[in-house]
Amino acid sequence: MSLLQALDLPLPQRGPGKSVAEAKTVAPAIKTEKLSQAAETWRQTHRQANERIMALKKSIQTHYSDGHPELLQEIDKGLVKLDEVLNNVGHRLADSLANASKAADDGARKTELKNAKSLLTEYINYVKSEPLIAHMDENPFGVETNLKALLAGGLTDAAKAIA
Repeated sequence: MSLLQALDLPLPQRGPGKSVAEAKTVAPAIKTEKLSQAAETWRQTHRQANERIMALKKSIQTHYSDGHPELLQEIDKGLVKLDEVLNNVGHRLADSLANASKAADDGARKTELKNAKSLLTEYINYVKSEPLIAHMDENPFGVETNLKALLAGGLTDAAKAIA
């Protein structure tokens, strides 16, 4: 006889028809879905950042379109530097999150999550410290990029999924 039966108390319910084994598989399934969604969210964030950078580049090119051909060549060379921001906060994070969501077992998932956390830290530090992001956000060409806020929001979403 159990303590609860001796005290004439009802046995606790685990939910409708859920065994302990079933309860243990629900949490990883939810985590897997969060990781998969976070991967797609980061890809969307990256696409939006790319669109905003492209709009800024187009605005700069339009502004100087009447300039000397040599000046235009130099401007085009300089605009390539804007793409470096997205190269430094690329799709590796999304790939790592997706890999963690598809991991065959807990060990593989933990390893991939460790990689994702490392990338997340790298990306956060880059976004905080890269002056070019602030320059793009404060550009005089009338293009509202809000890159720092966009990237920080995407990284925050990824951090929540990893936690």
